[in-house]
Amino acid sequence: MNRSSLFVALLAAGAAAATPALAAKPDPVLAPAAVTTEEVGDAGSFGKNVKWLGLASGFVQLLDTCTPAPGDPAPENCIEVNPAPAVTTFNLSNLDSVTLPGRSTDTLICHWQTPIVSYSAANTTGASASFQFRVTPVYRIQSEVLNDPALIDPTTGLPFGGVLELALTSINLSSQIQPGDFEFETITGTRMCIGGLVSKESLVGTYGLTEAQANRFFRRPITISLGIRGQSRLVDGASINIGTRFVGD
Repeated sequence: MNRSSLFVALLAAGAAAATPALAAKPDPVLAPAAVTTEEVGDAGSFGKNVKWLGLASGFVQLLDTCTPAPGDPAPENCIEVNPAPAVTTFNLSNLDSVTLPGRSTDTLICHWQTPIVSYSAANTTGASASFQFRVTPVYRIQSEVLNDPALIDPTTGLPFGGVLELALTSINLSSQIQPGDFEFETITGTRMCIGGLVSKESLVGTYGLTEAQANRFFRRPITISLGIRGQSRLVDGASINIGTRFVGD
């Protein structure tokens, strides 16, 4: 063996001998530390992945007349506005719904609520008048756990009767419109989660369920129905679309 071949052989042998000693040791996998609600605001969902739970959408329109032209279909979910300056109220329930199988989420149902709303308003009264336009999506959350007659809804003072109703205001506008003035606007945006539509923490702390009942709430099927209610004054037409995506942990 010449010197060149001997050098290569010795170099390879040395590298092989050194490899075990130089190999990097993997870092130990550390379990996430337990946290409290005081530390992170919501200990139940801390560190969990988001779960997609479906979506619901509702549509309402305000028109001066809901009578269709001859040969045309009747307008969908139509509310006839009262002549100015009278107030028009509307309340349409169960426009859409989703039913979540038991154990779809662990401690939380979150909302991503997006309105796409257009309206026109005019003052035809001949005097200064107040304009008002309010749109409020309403969510009816149904669960067999809420059938317990001993559970009392703090917002009504009555048993839940299987349903928890939550309203999340989307649009609330008011101003003074002078005679002959008019306005038109399209409004869109998204209101997201924060405390959630409903959570284990709110079921226990706000609605009086025991921890065992709150756990069972999320282990049983849950149906969420979407409705839209509101008021208008001086509004002569409006198109109201509310879409809400639900996510959990």
